[in-house]
Amino acid sequence: MRVTVYYDYICPYCFLGTKRIERLTEEFDITVEWRGIEIHPEIPPEGVKRAKTLRFNQVLPNIKEMGQEDNLDIKLPGIVANSRLSLEASEFAKSKDSFRGFHNGVYEAYFQDGENIGSIDVILNIGEKTGLEVNELERCLKNRTMLKRIEENRRDAEKDQVLGVPTILFGGFGVHGVQSLDTFRKIINRVIERS
Repeated sequence: MRVTVYYDYICPYCFLGTKRIERLTEEFDITVEWRGIEIHPEIPPEGVKRAKTLRFNQVLPNIKEMGQEDNLDIKLPGIVANSRLSLEASEFAKSKDSFRGFHNGVYEAYFQDGENIGSIDVILNIGEKTGLEVNELERCLKNRTMLKRIEENRRDAEKDQVLGVPTILFGGFGVHGVQSLDTFRKIINRVIERS
């Protein structure tokens, strides 16, 4: 079964969804296609300071509780980053068969170490740690080599009626938001039964 995951690195629920989908690949015969889309392209390259709003205070306990299911300690960083370069770098990592390590590295840098994943230096550091050739990655980012792929992902998301991230398509069945592992298992089994 083909599973398509629409994600953005500044979404903590996408981090949780990634971990759960990775676990499901060990249980089911599924092929995952990861499609990064920018949910807040208006954020400047340097990012913006995260405001501790009422919504922030309501969402944080939920994120932390959900993280416990996956043994993840998620912290919302003090900055809302612009994710465009990280998304482009993830497309580069795909082309080098290094996506999974880089993908998880970006989430960990942002939601565990509080780094600004919109910074080219941070991205290059993640790339180096995950085995990418740093000079090649830097050229890719400076030349915006993968920009078209991010734009294609956005167009595909519009066709697939993606309203937010994570959105996960199990075959043709769409699920908006992260669900428990058990719920994902039931969805996969139902899709398999119907095909």
